[in-house]
Amino acid sequence: MLIKMGIEKAGSINKLGRELGYRSKVHPGWSVRQILLGEQAFPYDRLRALAAYLDYPLEEILKYQAKPERVTLESTRRALRQYGLWYYIPR
Repeated sequence: MLIKMGIEKAGSINKLGRELGYRSKVHPGWSVRQILLGEQAFPYDRLRALAAYLDYPLEEILKYQAKPERVTLESTRRALRQYGLWYYIPR
C-alpha cells in the first residue's frame, strides 16, 4: 500500500526511487521494485524517507512489519493483486 501511494504521488516508480535516495542513472526504481516483489528488505533509512515523503507516521508503518519467513511468492502475489499492482506480479 505504501509503495503504491508513493508511486502515485511521485508519478512513476523511477521518480519514487529518486525521492527515496536511489541514484542509478538508468533505473533508480530498480531497488523499489525489488522491495515491492519481496526480493529485498526495505532499508530503515529508505522507509523513514518514504514515511516522510508520504507524511505518514513511521511508528504506524512499523506495526505492520512482515517477518522474512512470511514473505513468499504467493503472499507477494496476493498483496500486489490486492493493491492494484498486478503488473508487477512475478512469474
